[in-house]
Amino acid sequence: MEMMAMAMQYQTAHFARTDAKRATAGPTRSHMSRDLAEFKKCSPPQFRGDADLEVADHWICELEKIFSVMGCSVERKLAYAMYMLTGEAEHWWRGTSQMLIDRGVVVDWVCFKRVFLEKYFPDSVRHAREAEFMRLQQDEMSVTEYAMRFKHLACFYTQATSEAWKCRKFAEGLKYDLRRVVVPMAITEFPALVEKANVVERLESIGKPAKTVGGPVGSKSSGGSQRKPYDRPQQ
Repeated sequence: MEMMAMAMQYQTAHFARTDAKRATAGPTRSHMSRDLAEFKKCSPPQFRGDADLEVADHWICELEKIFSVMGCSVERKLAYAMYMLTGEAEHWWRGTSQMLIDRGVVVDWVCFKRVFLEKYFPDSVRHAREAEFMRLQQDEMSVTEYAMRFKHLACFYTQATSEAWKCRKFAEGLKYDLRRVVVPMAITEFPALVEKANVVERLESIGKPAKTVGGPVGSKSSGGSQRKPYDRPQQ
C-alpha cells in the first residue's frame, strides 16, 4: 500500500509539472498564425526605406494604432514590425539587429523604434516635433483629433514625464469651454481624461444653437427692400 501511495504521489507531481510547462510555454504556432492573420486584416503598411521623413513617421504611427487595438505584447510588436519591412529597410534591419545583438543589446520593440527613428527620422525633425508638442492647442480640432495628435507628438518629447503631467498638459490645451470644466476634475489618468473631455464636448455641442446662414425668410435690411436673387438688374 505504501508503494502504491508513493507511485500515485509521483504521478500526480509529474502531471502537475507537465501542466505548468504547458502554461508557461507561450502561444502555439497555430495561435501565432491566427494572430498574424488578424494583424494583416488591419491592413498594416509596409516600409521600404523611403527617403520621405513623413512616410517613416506615418508608418510607426499606423503600426502603433494597430498594436493598441490588438493589445499586442512587446514581442509581437517587434515581430510584426519586422514582417512589414521590405527592400532596403529589411536589409538595413538585418544588419543592424545583428550588430546590436553582438553588442549585447536587448533588441525589443522599444529598441527597434529608437534605432529606426534615428535612421529614418533625424534629430532636426524630431526637435521640430517636440517644439510642436509644447505649442499644441486643440483649436479647431475635435477632442478625439486633439488626443491623437497629442499622443503622436508626445513620443518626440525628450524630457521624462509622468501620467499626471501629460494630463495637465493635455487639459491646458483644450478649448476654454472644455478646459474650465475638465481642469477642476484633476484627472491623472490619460484615457479617463480623454473620455471625460469627449463627454463634455458632446454636452457642449448639444447646448449650442445651430448656425444659420443669412436672416429669416422675407426679412428686410434697414436700408430698404432687398433685391431677390432672380430680379433683373435695373436698366
